[in-house]
Amino acid sequence: MSRPRRQHRRPQLDIDLSSRESLRNPQQTYRAIREAGSVVWLPRHRVWAMGRFADVRSTLKDDQRYSSSNISLNPILNPLARQGTLASDGEAHTRRRKVLMHSLAAKALVDAEPIIDRTADAVVEDLLTRPSFDGVKDFAARLPVSVVADLVGIPVTSDQLLRWGRDIFDSNAGIRNVRGWKTSLRSFSVFVYTARLRRSQMQSNGWAASVLDAADRGEIGPIEARNLIMDFAIPSLDTTLLATAEMLWSLGRQPEAWQALRRQPELVPAAVMESVRLASPVRFFVRTVTEDHDIDGVALHAGDRIATIFASANMDDAQFPEPERFSLERRGSHVGWGFGAHACVGMHLSRIEMTALLRAMLPRVEHIEVSGAQRLLNNGLQGHSRFRAAFRPVS
Repeated sequence: MSRPRRQHRRPQLDIDLSSRESLRNPQQTYRAIREAGSVVWLPRHRVWAMGRFADVRSTLKDDQRYSSSNISLNPILNPLARQGTLASDGEAHTRRRKVLMHSLAAKALVDAEPIIDRTADAVVEDLLTRPSFDGVKDFAARLPVSVVADLVGIPVTSDQLLRWGRDIFDSNAGIRNVRGWKTSLRSFSVFVYTARLRRSQMQSNGWAASVLDAADRGEIGPIEARNLIMDFAIPSLDTTLLATAEMLWSLGRQPEAWQALRRQPELVPAAVMESVRLASPVRFFVRTVTEDHDIDGVALHAGDRIATIFASANMDDAQFPEPERFSLERRGSHVGWGFGAHACVGMHLSRIEMTALLRAMLPRVEHIEVSGAQRLLNNGLQGHSRFRAAFRPVS
């Protein structure tokens, strides 16, 4: 007698991750995805969406069952990204990541810390002289943009690096809106630039030159080396900027948290981690299923694609009580920097920069005022595009 076939569920939501409403009010979209189940089919994108913390973390940890080879919803971007770290698996990913971590590991950044500290001091001192400032452009962007452009050591302005990063993330969700089309085309300029870049144009002690040195030693191929140059800057630049903006906004909106931090500066690491969780700058990346299996009664098949929505996972109240509140007492991990083998290579630099800004503020700033936040409209990123802020000095 044959065994009856198992019935599988197929939860489905008719939502568009790239719609103006989803970008302006993402929490409503994320909540609907979490409530629909562990995975839910999005017919408009022809992809599964995953929004619960436990599921997202488990998927990011299992790079055997879930491949990163097609990390984007954009069919134009995926082939271009496969020579980098984010869209590779196994031995190729390990080899490429090792080259990047030679410059980005915590120990490797020790020499850069004094420069970062001095720059952070200068930023805070300058902003204390102003009646008000733009919390994104004048505070959050200045340190990561100037530091990364200098450390990479290539002839490109910090503003251009930032535009490239935003274009690539904007094209990540595919070509479902005008921004997706335009940024997909502009993203080509990044790859053209690195392909044409000559060693003589690079600083001899910069990160870009170190990648070509690794290629000369046979650790990576020449095409890989060109892609890795931008892997230094683009994946971590906006994440730091947007998380730093969220840090300032949250501390301004919750003055009791800022005063607690001034009383207990040992909580600075907790403030940084909580800011990254709340910001969740990268909305999602895609994983491809490598073998048939079930998740919570939903059948997934090899070749299916899942959008692992970091920004939803970090607001899952099953993992984070009162998830929309900034809390210095919160413990446990989040996925704001990703998780597992593909965790953000720039997280150590990001942590150093955000810590430097807080430590520069603690003895100088008594009160933080913020108002008038506007959201960034980007298919792949989320956060503030601008808001007014003011520092009131310690008397």
